[in-house]
Amino acid sequence: LGWTWVRVRRGLETRDVRTFAADTSKQAGQQAMGGAMMVVLGHKLAEDGFSPLAWYGALYPFEIVLTTGFTGVFRRLNEALALHISTEKPWLSWAQPLANVGQYGPGGRSDFRCSWYAAQLLQATLLIGLPARLCALGLVSASLLLLPSPLSPCHQLARAYFLSGWPCGVQAAAILYACPLLGDAVQFIVIDRLQAARGPAPGRRSLGSSRPSVMARVSHVLAPFSARRFSDGSPHDDELGRRILLTPSQPTSHDPSPDGSRAAAAAGPPDHRLP
Repeated sequence: LGWTWVRVRRGLETRDVRTFAADTSKQAGQQAMGGAMMVVLGHKLAEDGFSPLAWYGALYPFEIVLTTGFTGVFRRLNEALALHISTEKPWLSWAQPLANVGQYGPGGRSDFRCSWYAAQLLQATLLIGLPARLCALGLVSASLLLLPSPLSPCHQLARAYFLSGWPCGVQAAAILYACPLLGDAVQFIVIDRLQAARGPAPGRRSLGSSRPSVMARVSHVLAPFSARRFSDGSPHDDELGRRILLTPSQPTSHDPSPDGSRAAAAAGPPDHRLP
């Protein structure tokens, strides 16, 4: 909330309260699921030594870093796959909200539909959060199995918590409150940016828009060249060349007059207007 307040004060936060609450609730579901998975894994690891609380504290820093990276990966994969499905099969309406993460209606940020929010809530928890945490905790568990105990940072951290001599209440305060106060806040900021609505990327169409025509693309590319100017401020768009081409200076085969005056009179004065 403090981070969001700073962004609001600086004019960087453009979401309304409803959209912000929807984005936050999706991340809350992911966080709750990740905490429950670490509790189960901590009890499982405690069967071979140390306490579940010590293992939870040891798993936390590695899980939060790996999960943040995997969340960005699975968000991009989900959105790309849903965008492909909605483009190839536009009649599948369920793919449209999944292809526009952070946008809760086809009309943009001002449009909020509960069906879009429900679809993205399931996507955030089951298709993004769940695989991200499974991959993160899977890598940590694999390191505990493959690395010798003296070389495993997770094992050494659990050992340090268990042998610290702190009372259980102090350990609980440090592991369940003090560390997450900093770690979850940083993870919230990063994942909130990852899962917020994005502007249309190059080659990506928003809902209700059509693909630009070829001439529109060519005009967009050539637009900077049509506004070129000399250092003295005079417009330059090859006007001199067109004046030379439009001015009859030599007789043609269709004009019997020697100086080409008849053809010039028929053609009228040259048009110097820019297209």
